[in-house]
Amino acid sequence: MNRNILMLGLALTVAACAAAVSLGWNPLRPARAQAAPANTAAASAGKPDPSLHNLLATPKARDYQQRKQFQSDAHDFFRKAASLGPAERERRAQALRQDIERYENASELSAGESMLLRIGLIQATVADEAQQAAMVQQLAARYRADAKRREQQWVEQQQHDTRFQAYKQRERVVVAEVLAMQQIPGGVTRDEYLRQRLQAERERVYR
Repeated sequence: MNRNILMLGLALTVAACAAAVSLGWNPLRPARAQAAPANTAAASAGKPDPSLHNLLATPKARDYQQRKQFQSDAHDFFRKAASLGPAERERRAQALRQDIERYENASELSAGESMLLRIGLIQATVADEAQQAAMVQQLAARYRADAKRREQQWVEQQQHDTRFQAYKQRERVVVAEVLAMQQIPGGVTRDEYLRQRLQAERERVYR
């Protein structure tokens, strides 16, 4: 359980930092106190900063605040789950499940992150270890099936992608050429030279 909590904290902290950077936050950039004395004076006088208000009203800012709340709720739940009453524990777990579903559908949580969180919820809300194991197995089977379905969709999509097909044709030719070479130019290994040639082909086809 502690390992799950630590991994949850890492995943959510990284997501929160990424969201903050997307809003323009940079820990290495000095504050703009001297560049905006009027705003600083307004803040020191207790007046609201219009630019800050506008920033907080943007969709990105709202999303960031929601992610922070999700992070806080998840940390708080996993820390207190054992001490909560059954009804309250299930209510809060269900709220987290809905958030996980929403972020996963929006591709803001990876399948691995979502699965880890869901396993943590199972462990926090199901007392019987045999039932826990069965539910985790069902969850793993579901994610394996989803991964297989997405892989099949990707394969079908690539089969109809003329640029991808053109690249695959050139890939076969380049691999044969490089494997037949007696000397590799540039003083690099055969594998490195092949990587360079294939990268050049991808850039040519997809540019």
